[in-house]
Amino acid sequence: MNYRPTVWERIGGPWAITLRAYLWTSPLAVLLQPIIEPGFWSGEENYFVWISLCAMGYLAFGLFLFFADKFLIPNRDVKPAPVIAILLIAIVGGCIRSFVIGSLIPVFGLSGIGPLERMPFGIVITVFWIVTAALIMDAKYRYRKELDELVAAQIPLLQKQKAYLEKFVQTIPAGSKADFDKANFQLQNMFREIAIKASSAGPQWQSISRQAYRSVMNLIFVQVRPRRFSELTDADYISSPSDAFKIISRTPLFHIPVVISFYVTSIFLALARIVPIEEAAISLSAGLLVNLLILVVAKKIIQRGKGDSSFGYLAMFAVLMLLAIIGPLFSTATYISIFELQTFAVAGTVIEIIWIIATGLLLLSQQNRQKIIDQATMENELLQSEIQYWETITQASAARNNSPSATLELISADLGGFLQADQAEKCKGAIECASSLVAEIKFIRGSIDEFSIESEFERIMATWGQEANILWTVSGESGTEATIRSAITLIEIAILRSLRNGNANVISIDVTNLSNASEVTITDNGIEHSNTGASLGIDILQTLSSGTWSQVRSGGVNKVTAKIG
Repeated sequence: MNYRPTVWERIGGPWAITLRAYLWTSPLAVLLQPIIEPGFWSGEENYFVWISLCAMGYLAFGLFLFFADKFLIPNRDVKPAPVIAILLIAIVGGCIRSFVIGSLIPVFGLSGIGPLERMPFGIVITVFWIVTAALIMDAKYRYRKELDELVAAQIPLLQKQKAYLEKFVQTIPAGSKADFDKANFQLQNMFREIAIKASSAGPQWQSISRQAYRSVMNLIFVQVRPRRFSELTDADYISSPSDAFKIISRTPLFHIPVVISFYVTSIFLALARIVPIEEAAISLSAGLLVNLLILVVAKKIIQRGKGDSSFGYLAMFAVLMLLAIIGPLFSTATYISIFELQTFAVAGTVIEIIWIIATGLLLLSQQNRQKIIDQATMENELLQSEIQYWETITQASAARNNSPSATLELISADLGGFLQADQAEKCKGAIECASSLVAEIKFIRGSIDEFSIESEFERIMATWGQEANILWTVSGESGTEATIRSAITLIEIAILRSLRNGNANVISIDVTNLSNASEVTITDNGIEHSNTGASLGIDILQTLSSGTWSQVRSGGVNKVTAKIG
């Protein structure tokens, strides 16, 4: 099933006409229908009789929808129904509801317009309802179906991946931390080479560079086994209604043309049943223009706000309500009371507010759902590449007794070969394979190896001490492990830049630990290298330091400053 169908395919899709949407909306329609009936305002007709009459009309409408869903537009899960067929069903459904209500009015002893006169309003409202319900229901259930298919496809891939990783579980505790650190450094250096390649190669290598960046960032902060999409609960990746409303309040997603066109159409058609439109056209037009102005101004104000704009939304709704209450006060009509006009205007405004919220939720949910689908699709594609790569490296890894560090060295060598042969696609599986193995190593050895900034500096000295004279100082309180990991990663990338791009032979590192952060200062005596090197390294530096990383040239030395945490 195509998850990115056109609007027309959604309207004709398998969830275009369903009883779910009918059952959700028809009770509200039954309660509001009497408000636009002229006889209801005479004071001589019972509200509950009107509700019973309207309920019969909507029951007939629901039976027709059930019949149409089963017999007139079947097999929509295979091929979408033509939009014209959906619209014809909406037109016929609106006529049926209007005919039933109009025909039963004299039977119930009520007064009101006949079945033919009420059909234009019924048809327009039903078309709006069918189209809106189709988009909302299709967005929800198509997403759920696609999600289930992606999860079903991912589960066997994860089982294969775990089977390969199980071969290393016994050998990971036996390996030395120094060997793992060395293999991990070789791997990170290879990722840097990929970034350099991406800066001069085509878009294929740029996507591989982004994949390497994600892997590096994930591995820096890994403290538990990473969970794939199929291992998450709904609460882990589906935002709550309150979160959705917070997002909408910051970025007003309501679609003004859709909202105002629906509002204008429904207002004019409904008023035609109570008020002579030719006598009220000027005041109605002025009121609708003011309504549109309120929407436009409110949306611009909310968009310019930097934080939560819930107040902006509430203010907009309040102004719309005040307009509905105050506007009728200027009416000079004698055939209808001010209170009746106010009631009608408030009811229309309530529907308009519901429409504003509905369009916002529809747009937001579709954006969020698309992100989730894209994430799951990407995970499955990368998992498939990883499994294919495991199949090629398993024999070589077994020959080395499934040594994790030796396997990482094999992967680094393969990545080098893929780079040299310009085989971008083959890098995907190797990067994912390395990431999965490093994450497993970090998870298992997290309870074995003592982790501190001092031990990490000793490793840095062992790694880079022969290439440069490295001086380092640490002051302040001991930071959290997450902060230290970030600081060490930033320091190693800076050292690599100083050696590779600046040809430095003296590097000084100072780390000051604060209560909830670490300030890092790195100086070297190399040539100026602020704007040289791979963008991947700079991206990671900026991400780790929340944009505080900077490098300047002063007094013949390069100076890097950053704040972590």
